[in-house]
Amino acid sequence: MFQKLVSILMIPILFMYTLMPAAFGARNDKVFQWSDLKNLHSLSDYINYVQERGAPSFDTDTFLRRLAPADIVRKILHGQVLDREEEAYLDVKLDETLSEFCTYVAENTGFDLERLLTHVPNLNGPAEFGAEVLGVNTTELRGRIYALRDEAAREGDWFKENLLFLIGAYLSVIEKVEINAVPSKRDPEHEVMVQVTVTYYDGYRHVMYPGLYINTETGEATGDGEGGMIGLGFNCQIPELVVYATIGAWQRHLGFMLLYDILANSTPLFNYQTRRLKFNYNNKEWMIQIWKGNYALITNGAEVGIYNRAPGSKGTYYECASDDEMMNITLQLYHKDDQIFSIGPMRHWWANGFKITKNIYQPKDLTMKFEMEMPDEEMLHAFAAAIDAEGTGDITYVIDGLTIYVTF
Repeated sequence: MFQKLVSILMIPILFMYTLMPAAFGARNDKVFQWSDLKNLHSLSDYINYVQERGAPSFDTDTFLRRLAPADIVRKILHGQVLDREEEAYLDVKLDETLSEFCTYVAENTGFDLERLLTHVPNLNGPAEFGAEVLGVNTTELRGRIYALRDEAAREGDWFKENLLFLIGAYLSVIEKVEINAVPSKRDPEHEVMVQVTVTYYDGYRHVMYPGLYINTETGEATGDGEGGMIGLGFNCQIPELVVYATIGAWQRHLGFMLLYDILANSTPLFNYQTRRLKFNYNNKEWMIQIWKGNYALITNGAEVGIYNRAPGSKGTYYECASDDEMMNITLQLYHKDDQIFSIGPMRHWWANGFKITKNIYQPKDLTMKFEMEMPDEEMLHAFAAAIDAEGTGDITYVIDGLTIYVTF
């Protein structure tokens, strides 16, 4: 049941998110002011201004307003075009604890998760039409669908299970959704876990635990095991507003290839610089790839990925480093002399950090620094030689013992 919040809440949000090239970050008017543009007299003046202060991005309200055309189509399809504004959305409520966390994030970043959750479109139109006009017994229909869902769950078919859950929920009339923080079963004194209760008009209730835990002392948001929050592969340091990958992230099963960078850069969601540092060591071809830039339009981030493959392999695909091949890494990201975040040391195959911020900077205006402890001198010098041979000249390093300190 731990994936259900993804199904009923995150999927509509992610769908809306992909509709626009500009999203949740708030305009930082104290830093970037449109009125300042009248004092800029050339393109170079503007470029310097943006490099120094960062580019403005859209706040949550602006994002939701820009969804208006799609919302009109949705209302027509669901027979809600004459509904009052408050009836256009599901009745979703967060309790005080979760609302406080959301408020902290919104005030410091403009990413208002609570407002997004309370603006999940009301999709009850087809179910209401089926029940009131066609005489469909939605309770009985949902029961049949959920019987198939339970069978899929017993067979371990996660995709089919959640697809049937979505179909059953869509064909039912949802009255309200309550999202609460309840004491965690694994640490009830210091941790809360998210509980989602969906209530239908016929009185049927789903109680779900999506796998999202928040430490009330440290503000660290985690998931079940090493799968990350809600199984998404990432945890979050809420006080620092930094998202980072877990060791057991699902992305680890996909390895890495050049196509991933091509696909990422074909969307407006990513803007980064990357370097692929390749060398041979211990009868394997290795690649340590590094990235810096902005991700998902709301974060400035940096990454260090460790990959390898068998000698003589063709193409660009590499496997992610195994547990035995992971290394201790500390990572920092800077804009000018200002540190955006610091994370680690951590033993990882993919050390990264993504800071949710009000200002998005160009990758060339960001500097990432990381230190990596190598297992022996042979690998250390092979990696250093790969940096020397890289060719762009924008990576420097210093060696101290078996630790290499890299600046990009």
